[in-house]
Amino acid sequence: MNDSNFCKMICMKRTLCWKYKLARNGILESGKAFNRLDEAAPSHLKTEWLARERIAQSSRLNDPSAMDEYEINIKKAPSKKEIKLRLLEEGNARNAAPSCRSVATWISTGLAIEEAQIALLIEVRRIGRRSTETQRLDMPVNEIGSKAR
Repeated sequence: MNDSNFCKMICMKRTLCWKYKLARNGILESGKAFNRLDEAAPSHLKTEWLARERIAQSSRLNDPSAMDEYEINIKKAPSKKEIKLRLLEEGNARNAAPSCRSVATWISTGLAIEEAQIALLIEVRRIGRRSTETQRLDMPVNEIGSKAR
């Protein structure tokens, strides 16, 4: 047991020096990234953020909810269906004739076709080269099913 602890103590210097060098390089990289962010932020927002931070830090002991200032508020990205509905409403595609529909309809149709092609390709690869007649009949497109033989 003493030998194990002695070996740990001897190797500790090398490990700590290695970790120190990594941390020192990390500090430099983090500093550069922070400086880029700091330069990009408008000065009036920086002043406002500093004031809000001082208020949160000074009142955190009496009111822990003051620390909610540090919560990250990321807006959820709209889903594919929400984007499609918004584009359809903007293009007024619901009231238009099928030949005069908006670009959103064409894009959504193209995406649906692409998704169907990918699903078909996955199915063809799953079946493999030696497919049965039943499997070939289940294929949506006979030409692609014949390629899987």
